[in-house]
Amino acid sequence: MAESTATRVRVARDTSRDQLGHWVAPPSQRGHPCHHSCCQGKRVHPANLPVRINRQYLRSLSNDELEKELISYQRYSDTHERGFLQILAEDQRRTDVADRRTQARARRQQKASDYSDETYRQWMRAENGIQGGVLLNKAGIRAGVSDRSLFSGSQARANRYASDELKEWWQTHPRLSRRQWDAASRQERQDEREAA
Repeated sequence: MAESTATRVRVARDTSRDQLGHWVAPPSQRGHPCHHSCCQGKRVHPANLPVRINRQYLRSLSNDELEKELISYQRYSDTHERGFLQILAEDQRRTDVADRRTQARARRQQKASDYSDETYRQWMRAENGIQGGVLLNKAGIRAGVSDRSLFSGSQARANRYASDELKEWWQTHPRLSRRQWDAASRQERQDEREAA
């Protein structure tokens, strides 16, 4: 019983697995063709370098680790072309994701800027259209509220600090919340696409 335990420990120390979990390093099998489905007995594995790479493994790598893998596979791109192409595809996927995130961030910033411009236009129209230009009630003046902020904050806050004249103005010139403005601009873009 003690002898078989010692044998198992020695075997475990003499073996190692590649990234796919294949046993590739028993001393008697080094340099022999890989019998697993990735190679189908046609290729010899360089140590710890599978022909086909697990996608989850590739996605788990940091950018530095992916670069190291790419360098390893460049040496064997003729026999391990599939793995080499998988690494290139993963690198391209990461670049595409970063580009999409950058574009989405730019779109969000543009939308925020456009909404800010719209609230500024609403504020200027109200200030010019209301006789006396009084936009805040006494509570708003005491609280030090900016009259411009009434056009971009919540409706409840706007109602709390708006003067009666401004509330009347909003009856004929509706105040657009960010959500309403987003929906209107989205509808406008959709109408433009349909008309084109």
